[in-house]
Amino acid sequence: MPKLIYTPKALDDLQGIKTYIAKQFGEKKAKACVREITSTVRQLERYPEEGPSVEDLIEYPTDYRYLVVRPNYVFYRIEKDMVKIIRILNEKQDFLQILFGISSISDEEYWNRNEW
Repeated sequence: MPKLIYTPKALDDLQGIKTYIAKQFGEKKAKACVREITSTVRQLERYPEEGPSVEDLIEYPTDYRYLVVRPNYVFYRIEKDMVKIIRILNEKQDFLQILFGISSISDEEYWNRNEW
């Protein structure tokens, strides 16, 4: 069974999610949300290839995979005998920019949004 590892950024993401939900909906809801995310992630110890490949979503070569825990996405990578949780991002965040430094909008869309 592969070992499960969270990167420091993924742990920061998890703490940020907990803090945000606690402020908006209370501590009980925040703990339940974090529990749901970590429980889903734990399944990767038994089924590391459960999540689809990010490469299937985008035209960018990557070995990242993801799980959906609404409204969040858990991005991870399988490395030898471990599953490394890279980031846990909200569906509203631009994961292409955050993970790969590439924009998910075209130049034309950008300029239309940012009229000078």
